[in-house]
Amino acid sequence: MTNHKDAKDKLLSRLQIDWKQLDQLGSQPAPGKASIKEQLAMAKAEKRKAFYKELSLFITFALLILTVLITIVFKAPQIFIWTQVLSLVAAPIIFLVLNKRRAKEADFYER
Repeated sequence: MTNHKDAKDKLLSRLQIDWKQLDQLGSQPAPGKASIKEQLAMAKAEKRKAFYKELSLFITFALLILTVLITIVFKAPQIFIWTQVLSLVAAPIIFLVLNKRRAKEADFYER
């Protein structure tokens, strides 16, 4: 009986030690104002850097597209005109096809 009680006491003491360790792992100290401000400043700097990178890529590709478009208009106006006519014909067709597909998906999900 004493042996059983000693084993039970050892088990309880180990469990209490483990629970204390778990409590210590789970309770992280709250960051101070200075560290929060520093993290916020770093996040803002990264966001600003990403914005400028995306903006420069956007401007570069916009200029590239405009350059190609202007070149086509002045060097081969027939290609430009045919492209405009085809897009005027194709756009409504694509719009109708996409609306029909969306309606079919909506009917499928309503059932």
